[in-house]
Amino acid sequence: MNLNIYLISFCISLAFAGTILVLIRKRKLREQYALLWLLMSSVMMALSLFPSLLDVVAQWIHIYYPPSLLYFLSVVAVLFILLHLTMAVSSLTHRVIILTQTLGLQEQRIKELEALSVQPAQAPSHGQMTEVIR
Repeated sequence: MNLNIYLISFCISLAFAGTILVLIRKRKLREQYALLWLLMSSVMMALSLFPSLLDVVAQWIHIYYPPSLLYFLSVVAVLFILLHLTMAVSSLTHRVIILTQTLGLQEQRIKELEALSVQPAQAPSHGQMTEVIR
């Protein structure tokens, strides 16, 4: 392959890693979610710098067309990221349910305490209102 494509691939991977680090620094992305992205970016940088590494690994695991190993690795990486995010969403869903139930119980307690502590004032009857007006 042409050396330019490896250089472009390395630059894209480096820019991607830099973007992830900037997002972490601005607190738009948490570290626990960024680790898989950084790992994937570093693998892409290594394969860009050492393209023969892909051929060696492909031969080692008996894959006859090395670019198919690259596709396989990318699908596996995306599956790990999806699994990680699904676990995070499941955890957050559970926390939202617990928080909603706790909020409902707190609102019920507040209403009960307000009903006990503040008795509604007696409204004047219609006959009393006419006397006040005169």
